[in-house]
Amino acid sequence: MKLATLRRPDGSLTTAVVVGDEVIDVSIAARDVPTEMSTLLAAGPEALARLREAATGSAGRAPLDLAALAAPVPRPGKFLAVGLNYADHIAESGAPTPDYPTVFAKASSCVNGPTTMCSGRRSRTSSITRASSGSSSARAAGM
Repeated sequence: MKLATLRRPDGSLTTAVVVGDEVIDVSIAARDVPTEMSTLLAAGPEALARLREAATGSAGRAPLDLAALAAPVPRPGKFLAVGLNYADHIAESGAPTPDYPTVFAKASSCVNGPTTMCSGRRSRTSSITRASSGSSSARAAGM
């Protein structure tokens, strides 16, 4: 099951399930399930089972290409990044090849939606991080 966070026209956020080329707004299809991603994930297997059930219905469906996707988890508790973890990235950075990839923390405010433009300077370790489900992505702005 692919999960996403949608931005409504009024700017508020809600959780969604992505099914094929559609999104299902959880606030419409499964009113008893949390609509904030961190809270939803913390709700456990029962909430996810309820989402799977709701995803089989027609309530809250809209075309995915018209959805305004936000960061999957808008303000994560932690954001850990990995740098210099593949040859092309090492080459473009001009850094020597490390024995191990570089692991570092970023402020949780670095997370943006897939189409959000980032402003400010970008460091050599800036990267794009995609949600593992592929349903949405988050851009990690350089610090």
